[in-house]
Amino acid sequence: MNMFTEWITRIVLFLLLAMVADALLPSGLMKKYARLVMSILLLLIFLGPLLQVLKVDPNQLIKSAEYSMDQQVDTLALDESIEKKKNEIVEGQDAYKLEQVTQALAKEMEEPLKQDLHLQLVNLDMSFLNKPYQMETLDKLVVTLTPVKEEAPVDEVNISIMDKPSSEDNKEDEEVRDWIADHLDLNKDQIEIRWEEEDE
Repeated sequence: MNMFTEWITRIVLFLLLAMVADALLPSGLMKKYARLVMSILLLLIFLGPLLQVLKVDPNQLIKSAEYSMDQQVDTLALDESIEKKKNEIVEGQDAYKLEQVTQALAKEMEEPLKQDLHLQLVNLDMSFLNKPYQMETLDKLVVTLTPVKEEAPVDEVNISIMDKPSSEDNKEDEEVRDWIADHLDLNKDQIEIRWEEEDE
């Protein structure tokens, strides 16, 4: 009878301690594992008399439960690491695709620009509304150009800082924009023309 009273007392005391510990622990992953450990301990207390009869070591059972929990935590950390690596690979592939699209477009435009407009393509930048990086999702095409250098006598040039850009420059930008829009089948609003200053 004394053994039975001691067994019931252990169960009641453990339940009180478990409720206090559960209230004190912050919510999250640790609380989940703490509840699991407390459940296993409560089960061991319930099975205490039976384990004594069968001579099973409770410490061994606790150690195996702890090992199982450590394995679960390691699996979670591994999953997070795999997800992070996967995201890095996807970002690298996206950057590579953008570079490929830009290079293909620059190659397609380079020769016709020289032949038709006597302009040299210096740089080509593209921004897209979303993925995949294709002409259908193109937001802005920034084309940097410079005139093709031809060997000719140098004319006298007058430079004035206060001059506003001439309408002739705007007209040339408009012509180039029209040519690119026709050549690439784009809207003129998507194209921005920039000029590279020639070295003196």
